Amino acid sequence: MSSVLLVDDEKSFRVIAGEALAREGYSVRSAETGAQGMRLFAAEPADVVVLDRNLPDLDGVEVLARLSRDAQERGLDTLFLVATAYADVENAVLALRQGAEDYLTKPIQLPDLLIKIRKALETRRLRKRVTALRTGTPSAFFETRSAAMREALDRLRAVAGSPSTSVLLQGESGTGKEVVARLLHAETAGRSEEAFVELNCAALSESLLESELFGHERGAFTDAKSSKRGLLEIADGGTLFLDEIGELPATVQAKLLRVLETMTFRRVGGTRDLSTDVRIVAATNRDLAAEVTAGRFRLDLFHRLDVFHLTVPPLRDRREDIVALARHLLEHLAQRLARIPPQLSAEAEAALLAYPWPGNVRELRNALERALILERSGSIGPRALLLGPVTPYAAPAPTPAEVFFSLRLIEGRPPTLDELEKAYIERLLAHTGGNRTQAARLLGVSYPTIAKKITDLGITLP
Repeated sequence: MSSVLLVDDEKSFRVIAGEALAREGYSVRSAETGAQGMRLFAAEPADVVVLDRNLPDLDGVEVLARLSRDAQERGLDTLFLVATAYADVENAVLALRQGAEDYLTKPIQLPDLLIKIRKALETRRLRKRVTALRTGTPSAFFETRSAAMREALDRLRAVAGSPSTSVLLQGESGTGKEVVARLLHAETAGRSEEAFVELNCAALSESLLESELFGHERGAFTDAKSSKRGLLEIADGGTLFLDEIGELPATVQAKLLRVLETMTFRRVGGTRDLSTDVRIVAATNRDLAAEVTAGRFRLDLFHRLDVFHLTVPPLRDRREDIVALARHLLEHLAQRLARIPPQLSAEAEAALLAYPWPGNVRELRNALERALILERSGSIGPRALLLGPVTPYAAPAPTPAEVFFSLRLIEGRPPTLDELEKAYIERLLAHTGGNRTQAARLLGVSYPTIAKKITDLGITLP
């Protein structure tokens, strides 16, 4: 919940504006003098301060300068809106120079106040996202020795030169599709300085999703006490990232198709068309072509989204990058936890390389964060990684060809058929986490057959 501090000597304005803001979901406090406002802010900072230019005890610009300085010293990103007399341009400019986000003309109209506050908060949110993009993108994610990832990045840089082309990102959950979308935004000339806005299509109900995406007009539904800009407006000029696009309801699919075809839309409850210039980047871990065949996704929308297709490879297909990525993530996590970044032991690195990573980069990050919490020394060993059913300190399971050459070098003879068969079945069981039914299916044999092989060859289940 965002907080608002009203500093104004007019009691009627404080009461009426406070009630209106509270109905909009804001936490509101008020002060009638500059000194009282500074005391309240010192005790509990606010996200937004609405400050009258003419206060009974202090000059509003002076109060603004003090509060702005206090916020900067405390590392706060407080937004200041200054109220000035109508057409008092000089005071408005002075307030902006002292750090105000915007100004209001008196007498203040409630709709104007609500819009200004919402706009200021949206601007701050977008500023934070731009900062996160510039400083927080894991560079190790893209410094790759993997052929699969290099191919994906080459394709990404190619489509970055076409700033209006829709892009469909496909890949397993946790592969970093959002990070790839952010890189595409950053690499796209003409859009990189504008907003990158994301929406998880699976996280909201149909009505909330429609309102969030297209916005709504005042009175469009019961709780719509004021109009709201949708993400298509906020992302204008930049990139709109639609995650889990396969979860988009059918009615919203039809409206999104119109946006892609005409670059226009209407707010919920609206009667006029609004235009937008935005690149749509959609992502899914589903097979959208199969969803189209099953009738759950529109064919025409699929073709509009799939103008340029990009597959983000799973972590198991870029094993050459695992150790470097793990070290980078450890540095980032240690900084967040106020820790000195520990080293990965050789055994821990071997464990990371051996594990199949079904949860991809997300699972790697979680495993490293757990290890940081469990291991307080300067080195992370394999036991702290807690990597699930695969023994974390085991060497990578060899392929039959590796077994052949290894045995020939060490024992001076080729492996027997039983040895090769045992190694192959052990590798399949490691891949299935010990699931014999799944291993039998992969081998194309019955469950009793695989159970007998396990017994006869003396295989220990993982």
